[in-house]
Amino acid sequence: MTYNVRAHSYVVGGLGVTGQACVRFLKQQGAKVKAFDTRDTFNVSAPLNICVTTGTLPRDFFAGVDTLVLSPGLPLNIEQVKQAKACGVEVIGDVELFARLNNTPTIGITGSNGKTTVTLLTTHMLKACGYEVCEAGNVGRPVLETLPESMAELETLSSSLDVIVLELSSFQLETTSSLKLNAASILNISDDHLDRHGDMQQYTAAKQRIFSHCHTAVVWRGDKQVTPASNCENTITYGLDMSDTGFGLREGVITINGEALLNTADIRLAGMHNVLNVMASLALCQAFSTSLNKPALLNTAARAVASFTSAPHRCVEIANINGVKWIDDSKATNVGATIAAIQGLAPTTNGKIILIAGGDSKGADLSALKPALDESVGEVIALGKDAEKFSAVFRDTTIVASMEKAVLAANLRAGNGDIVLLSPACASIDMFKNYMHRAQVFTDAVTHITEKVKFESDAGAMKEAGGLPS
Repeated sequence: MTYNVRAHSYVVGGLGVTGQACVRFLKQQGAKVKAFDTRDTFNVSAPLNICVTTGTLPRDFFAGVDTLVLSPGLPLNIEQVKQAKACGVEVIGDVELFARLNNTPTIGITGSNGKTTVTLLTTHMLKACGYEVCEAGNVGRPVLETLPESMAELETLSSSLDVIVLELSSFQLETTSSLKLNAASILNISDDHLDRHGDMQQYTAAKQRIFSHCHTAVVWRGDKQVTPASNCENTITYGLDMSDTGFGLREGVITINGEALLNTADIRLAGMHNVLNVMASLALCQAFSTSLNKPALLNTAARAVASFTSAPHRCVEIANINGVKWIDDSKATNVGATIAAIQGLAPTTNGKIILIAGGDSKGADLSALKPALDESVGEVIALGKDAEKFSAVFRDTTIVASMEKAVLAANLRAGNGDIVLLSPACASIDMFKNYMHRAQVFTDAVTHITEKVKFESDAGAMKEAGGLPS
């Protein structure tokens, strides 16, 4: 091991879940560490037993400090980071610290949408193939918790894992420079987090860092932006077209190098965008095996798809009321995710899609939604801070004041064969605690309708049987 944690003095910036994990890890390794948080008050899961400074930092705060480990939730342009750089302090994130210490084969997954699904599905497939594997990073455990706890174990390269599957956000990647990956993929790129990155060029550049030290790139043929800007030893491609190389689709069957592999009817995830997610996961499994010169076990990985269930709030059907499907896609916090949901679900219905959307658009241009709305959506019901922006994009937009009213409006308009899709294209923080809270309010409102329909049905049956007066 060339990087000695104990030889450095650290500041951890931000004490959310990631920051607290960084403190715990550095203390376990015997490193000198203190921290700051930009909030005046915050809660920690357990006592940290270190010096924590909030608000404005003293002028000498970074004296004698080698490295600032910055939480991904804090941007690089805050005053505390400028102060650190002015003192010659290196600024990294927890993923970069992990990269300097890790010796376990690792897969990396990023993209504007689908990261969590592909991370969890790839982990599920590799487990089915007999590997000891865990997901970490932006989903699952904090990345540093995948490393051995003691310095001695780190030095002997001791690990109980065969492979680590990392979900990586653009925020994590922008402070990462030496991460070596056996396989990696940028699933897709669409407008997101431009309020932080400034423009699409900077956002894309952050995503592209995943390929900097990558053995095999897994690349979607449908988007040139996801092609590696840096050289990888190998490339495996996938797409919804017929292809004699990589993964393709022919008459409802996923193929590998032109040979049938998996019937899409065996995929429990809704929408054609999830067929792409399955392909990406299969390709990552193949790429991982290739990088270690091990058999791909693709047939085993493909069979595992049938037993995989979607992560919550990602295009999940929560109810079917009188032939109307109600879909929770609350995790769709950007335009690209909503487009993917609409385009993925449209081929599966003979009815119309009623879209419930809105919230905080984070500075994104919602006009990119227009082609998908015009082609596949009957009506938009918008709510939240940027609801008016949907009216400018789509004529058939109704603005409501709450999620409950959105669900009631959708129920009045939907008929047998239709889909009511909650896919907001916006963040939730203007009206809800988070996207999970938004989904719960949606689900509760739909449940209320389900109970009402059941009550009316039961009452009607009793009336016909003579149990109720006419």
